[in-house]
Amino acid sequence: MNILFLSPWLPWPPYDGGRIRILETLRYLSRRHSVTLVTSVGRAEEVEQGSILKDLCQDVITTVISKRTGAVLSRLSRGVFSRRPLIQSFYYDSRLAQQVRDLTTRVAYDIIQVEFPFLTPYLKAIEPHSRAKKILTMHNIESLRFERELRLSRWSNRRLMLLGNHIFFRAWEKEALKQFDGIITVSDVERNWVQRHAPGSTVDVIPNGVDTSYFSPLSPVPLKTNPHILFTGAMDYPPNVDAACWFCNEILPVLHRNIPDIGLKIVGKNPHPQVLELGKKKGVEVTGTVPDIRSYLAGSAALIVPLRSGGGTRLKILEAMAMERPVISTTVGAEGLKITPGGDILIADNAQQFVSHIQLLLRSPETAELIGKRGRLLVTQKYDWQVCLGRLDRLYDAVLDSEAA
Repeated sequence: MNILFLSPWLPWPPYDGGRIRILETLRYLSRRHSVTLVTSVGRAEEVEQGSILKDLCQDVITTVISKRTGAVLSRLSRGVFSRRPLIQSFYYDSRLAQQVRDLTTRVAYDIIQVEFPFLTPYLKAIEPHSRAKKILTMHNIESLRFERELRLSRWSNRRLMLLGNHIFFRAWEKEALKQFDGIITVSDVERNWVQRHAPGSTVDVIPNGVDTSYFSPLSPVPLKTNPHILFTGAMDYPPNVDAACWFCNEILPVLHRNIPDIGLKIVGKNPHPQVLELGKKKGVEVTGTVPDIRSYLAGSAALIVPLRSGGGTRLKILEAMAMERPVISTTVGAEGLKITPGGDILIADNAQQFVSHIQLLLRSPETAELIGKRGRLLVTQKYDWQVCLGRLDRLYDAVLDSEAA
């Protein structure tokens, strides 16, 4: 098949969940189909960083979309006159739209795949006679994330903003769904949401995955020697900021009463000022970006995922499981994964449960090892990228067959 693939960013380096998924999708598709990637970069120098993508795609077409304040305000103001939501205007550029028009005029594509609904305005640039089927990947559902954050927020300007975003995002997300022939979600929760708001749509779950060869078990770590636990992710993402603050302020002090020398490493790019402030607390280290997360996973007693809001599924959980590291997560944090609480993961939704589970893993290395091995078995069977992305071809065939029928 000929596939035109629209991404909001160059997926290199793959330092967050969205980029990792896009990169792995391109890697999978390139083995079976002819793929043209159309994307934007903030600076021209970024193009060379993504040279690996030229080995995966027949063509990589980039447009520089400046993130400077003046350029952003200009795009937003033009979007107001076009009645586009602000988030869509932030990513919209007429030059990139022209690239889409030129490509779809010259090439007969079978599939046009769009990553994230805020790229929907580019559909209007598709050559009107193109018969390509349009596929949307919903990496998460933003309105659902805002709804969850609302439950945790107090009355303030931020709460009013969250309320507005929840209502506004839900409206434009619902509108975006109507413009696609097929929709990809990452979990049953998101699929159910799509089916409620776009009944009759062709929707399939293609879960997030992990490279089980790259993330594989390393040497066993003695859990009782300077033990520490790990929290990873983009540390400017509001749900991660909330999770780090909740754990450090409400859970870690209780944990220190029983295990005084326990440490916590918070690893991830762009730490928010609130997260940086947590680094002043006893036993807390905030690292920022690291060159290789695997060494941090291997050296930890467990990965904690104290998320109370957010959406999608967490690649961080799958990466830890692939390395046979035990995971302790909230119910929300592990949402969408076909897990067995108490078997391949431990679930904790309050301070006492987190403390009890961490103590269990430190006092019983056998239990930690068993949970780690079960986690590894789960991801190799169900969440290796090759297993997950195998469902893409099925969705393509379904939307193409619907036209034939």
